[in-house]
Amino acid sequence: MLRAALWAALAGVVVASPWNPYKPQDPHYPTAAATVSQLLCHIIPSVNASNIDQLKNDPNFVNELAKYACGNNRGVFVLELPEYANYTYSCMDFPTKWCNGSKTCGWNDILNDNKGQQLIDYLNLWFEGMFNSSIEKHPADCSMDAYGSMSCPTHIKEEPWKNAPWVSYINNQPIRGVNIGGLFVLEPWINRGFANWGNDIRDQLTLSQSANTDPTVKSKLADHWSTWYTQADFDNMKNTMQLNTVRLPVGWWYFADQAGISPGDYIVPDQKLTDPTHPITAVIKMAQKAGLKLILDLHGAPCSQNGLDNSGNKSMEANQDMWGDTWLYTKECMDDSHAVLEVMAEYIVEILPKMGVNDTIIMLELVNEPWVYDDISLVRDFYFYMLNTIRDKTCNGTCPPSYWTYKTLPLLFHDAFRHFPWTWLLRHYDLTNVFMDTHLYHAFNIADIASDSEACDRQKMTITENIACQYDGLLTYKSCTSLPILVGEWSLAIDNCMGMLNGSPDVGRAWNNWNAGQCRPDDLKNRLNTLWWDVHFENFAEKQIYTYERQLGWTFWCYKVDNVAQQDPSSNWWSFSQAFAKGYITVPYDSHTYQGGCSNLEAVPDCVESNTNVTKKVMSLSTDLRNMRGKVWH
Repeated sequence: MLRAALWAALAGVVVASPWNPYKPQDPHYPTAAATVSQLLCHIIPSVNASNIDQLKNDPNFVNELAKYACGNNRGVFVLELPEYANYTYSCMDFPTKWCNGSKTCGWNDILNDNKGQQLIDYLNLWFEGMFNSSIEKHPADCSMDAYGSMSCPTHIKEEPWKNAPWVSYINNQPIRGVNIGGLFVLEPWINRGFANWGNDIRDQLTLSQSANTDPTVKSKLADHWSTWYTQADFDNMKNTMQLNTVRLPVGWWYFADQAGISPGDYIVPDQKLTDPTHPITAVIKMAQKAGLKLILDLHGAPCSQNGLDNSGNKSMEANQDMWGDTWLYTKECMDDSHAVLEVMAEYIVEILPKMGVNDTIIMLELVNEPWVYDDISLVRDFYFYMLNTIRDKTCNGTCPPSYWTYKTLPLLFHDAFRHFPWTWLLRHYDLTNVFMDTHLYHAFNIADIASDSEACDRQKMTITENIACQYDGLLTYKSCTSLPILVGEWSLAIDNCMGMLNGSPDVGRAWNNWNAGQCRPDDLKNRLNTLWWDVHFENFAEKQIYTYERQLGWTFWCYKVDNVAQQDPSSNWWSFSQAFAKGYITVPYDSHTYQGGCSNLEAVPDCVESNTNVTKKVMSLSTDLRNMRGKVWH
């Protein structure tokens, strides 16, 4: 009897995750995204009929292109056009019609026998064949060392920002924004001077708990909420920096009382969420007054979705693979997350509009950065459950005038740093006004540690700039095959040298804390006073902005750090306001400089490691085709 009652209660839902049952996917429901087999791969626009005859005489270009393209599928490919049917080709045996005469048609023969647009057409067919012949059709299969460019089939509109439901509210532009990091969810590296960060105070939870012995903590937090950001900051973002959006990270505890749950040990404002003077509302009103739009982001979920201090609750679990498990596998944590997000949706659709704030919020992000090692299908279940829950909500009485109703409120899923599974996990579902957030950093992986010499740091910087352009294929892949992509966090950092970036010192297990003594303070300071680095940080910013604006847009992490953190040289690559003051980021964003951000190829310098004095050779083009705006450096 009990089992029958249970099945009756769950009729019409899928029970993949016991805490997140959702309406089943319908195989008859059309999938809006493209399938992987519909993606297109061709050569980058900067290699075209106007310069291919010059480039084909550059042995580095010829060898590099052949090396990377022929590395796919053992160099074997087929072509889909009828005239090429029933033949298998390779990098040693291209279609004979691509060459003059009846000889075997090899790579060098194609280059010698063709020129201009005809040669470009054959290269595009070759790239298409190599990509379509790959098994996974992974973005890397179209990279060809950044010579490949991926695009959607014609029924999928590229540059998805042009069709976003909020685009008319931000003057028909991509999202151009910053994160208000460190305001409502404090982080040691951003708020360096706020507390004596260490084993006892390592995140916002332990900071709040320290009020048991330090009665000034609550007043310090209240003062921080009300004074660290001012109207002048938001006016500066809008008028000087020409931004249109801010992403506001918040913790679950600020919405707990309204959701009928306890905030636990977290210190929360005295004001109710329905009070117009509540600190979060006050910040949103400052953004509104400046003419900025806002993404409300659940940055810290109950029980911590990732075990990082940016969730407000740093895990002390030694096995980092398990950091998100408590959140994902515990009913109470899931129930509280559901309740908080329902209130956050009510806050946007009903509470704020009654206070006159009905034209500012453009998205609700359901949770920031679920742990990368979590079961991604269960994260999907959580998203689908909340999508259905919010869409099924109704107003308490008449809905106040607003941009959105519960049916239309744009929702943002974070990809949990997992890219390709979403292609299959999101099929056959109504995902109207649903979007995906991804965070692209160059500071947290093993390859991102500081090099042991200035030469190697410069090499890494140049390679990182090229990677920023290669991300175009990854982002296009995701926007085409899953959901339109917002790059919700990025920076100019190329290493993890920012103090406390990986958390309070000597506390638990640090996530990828790979600093091997190579963060040399003098070298970091020298970057701030060297023309070579000025030019390359500026180009790094341009390449990222160009790439991200081909999707929904971007929000830089973060707008500012506190006065103590600003003394760290690395803050210039994490603070948008400092990077803007340094001239790394310039306006207007739709200028020719940005539009050409990835139009040219970058030569990679040699690297000499100081500990071995061995030169690491990296193949480079004979000339640097990128426009350096007339600057010369030494």
